[in-house]
Amino acid sequence: MKNIHHLEIAGTELSLMSEETNAYVEKLAAELNRRINTTRLSGTNVSVTKAAIVVALDLLDEIQKMKVLIEASNEKK
Repeated sequence: MKNIHHLEIAGTELSLMSEETNAYVEKLAAELNRRINTTRLSGTNVSVTKAAIVVALDLLDEIQKMKVLIEASNEKK
């Protein structure tokens, strides 16, 4: 069953539908907010958009590295 989630991320309000629980989606939103805020504080005048792009690239990097580790682990089996 799909749930409607009302979130505020980096000052932007949005609603989305997901099969995940509110608690799970809110936890993801909180982590995203934390990462965007940390990125914005790391430089002078870093916009929300630029911070979100940096965070997205960082998350994609993490995912790619995990895929490589999983593939290597599966090959050893």
